[in-house]
Amino acid sequence: METLKAQESENCQEQNNFDNTQIEDYGRYRYLYVYGIISLKDLKSQNHKNQRFSGDSKEIFKESKTSKSKKSELKEDFLGHNFNGLREKPITIIPYKDIGVLVSKYPFLNPILNDKEAMEHADILKKIAKKTTSIPMAFGNVFNDEKILESVLKKSYNVIKESLEKIKNKIELGVKVIKNNEENMITNEGKITIEILNSLNNLSVTNVQGENFSERLLLNHSFLVEKDNFPKFSNAIANLEKKYKQFKFIYTGPWPPYSFVNIHVRGQK
Repeated sequence: METLKAQESENCQEQNNFDNTQIEDYGRYRYLYVYGIISLKDLKSQNHKNQRFSGDSKEIFKESKTSKSKKSELKEDFLGHNFNGLREKPITIIPYKDIGVLVSKYPFLNPILNDKEAMEHADILKKIAKKTTSIPMAFGNVFNDEKILESVLKKSYNVIKESLEKIKNKIELGVKVIKNNEENMITNEGKITIEILNSLNNLSVTNVQGENFSERLLLNHSFLVEKDNFPKFSNAIANLEKKYKQFKFIYTGPWPPYSFVNIHVRGQK
């Protein structure tokens, strides 16, 4: 797993001396909050498909008038309907070659975890995943400026490209299988586990095993599934539930493929 950290050039304590209103009034939304990394080529291709379907001929890409390197950037409404990130700040793209980082302006370099923003972050990632393939970032990845973030992209470019190709047009689905009653003895648990896994592996690209957090837990796996196979996978879960009524199936998703990427971009903590 590759973890890259941006250097902090200011004392974050100074930012905490302002409330949200003061920060916005003083124009202090200066940092970059990171949501994910995407392929610009795939996004452009998807947008062109949507345009042909809707009859919209509007250009998706525009040349930046202020960029000295003359790189292309995506319009702020690239997800449609003026899609915003945290604190209602527009999501934009910082490009590097044929990849880009989805970011929005944020007031703190070291955000404090809170349930409200964590849930908003997760919801934003799900909306992004519906639009294009993205390497999802955990809550709270904030960078000081664009220059530092671009240096991370340069250093991690090959790893990012490999990860994007691995998860392209795929989703993550979670499956937990739990015994309904801990006192009921099931002598063939191992055989049932193998049968369930074999059935689901036939409809997935790969899977990873999660933590065994209970003696009642028979199976806890995340599956990487082609988007086109989502209905078939869901039907397989329904059939397994009917076949193995002595177990409770907890089926979640679709999620961005958190469990199947091995790169994390992190700001200074």
